[in-house]
Amino acid sequence: METGEYRRLINNAMETVKLKTESYLFENSEGQFRAIPFYELSIDEWVVFEKGMPKYLIDFNRRQMPLIQDIKTKLQNGENLEEIVLNLGKFLGKEWTTQQNIDLQEIPNSEKPEEIELIFLDNIDIWEQKKS
Repeated sequence: METGEYRRLINNAMETVKLKTESYLFENSEGQFRAIPFYELSIDEWVVFEKGMPKYLIDFNRRQMPLIQDIKTKLQNGENLEEIVLNLGKFLGKEWTTQQNIDLQEIPNSEKPEEIELIFLDNIDIWEQKKS
C-alpha cells in the first residue's frame, strides 16, 4: 500500500479505515514533538480529533451515508464544519474538533511512516445506540 491508501474494516458495527500516512517532527518552546498533519487527505476528507488525538474520518465521498447528508445540508445552510463537529461531539458527550494543534514549523526531513486507524464518522445511529 502506498502512503494515503486505505484499508477498510468493520469493527463492532463501526467501519474503520487504516490509513498509511507520515508523521513529522515539529518544534515549539517546550521542545520537539511528533504529529500527523494528514497532508495526503483530499478536500473531501476531514479528520476529527477527540481530546487532541485523531480518531474519526469524515469522508464526503460517502454521499449516501445519513450523517454525511445531514452535514452537507448544514453546510449548504451556512454552518461551518468545525461548528457542526463541535456541536455533534457535545451532543454525544465527546470533545471533538477538526482543528489540529499544529501551528508550528515542521522540521525538514523528519517524516516517519505511520499507520493510523480512524473510524468513519458517517452514521449517528451507532453513537446514539451506544449512548443509550
